[in-house]
Amino acid sequence: MNGECLDISEGGIRVRMKLALDVRTYVTVKFTQAKVHGSASVRCCIRKRMDYVAGLQFTGGMKITREMVEASTSVAD
Repeated sequence: MNGECLDISEGGIRVRMKLALDVRTYVTVKFTQAKVHGSASVRCCIRKRMDYVAGLQFTGGMKITREMVEASTSVAD
């Protein structure tokens, strides 16, 4: 399932999707622009109008650096 990145930090990511995710499940995260690939735990998932917004906490030691975030935002601009 694809989602839109709304916010990203060292420990997690917030995404908007068309379908809900079950809380406490594990998902694979691949964010190509920030060169991120790993697993995350679904911490929350709420409905916002026609979409769902999920908060994902990175697991397995996966972390994002400031440089990765800055590189992904400069690509999007």
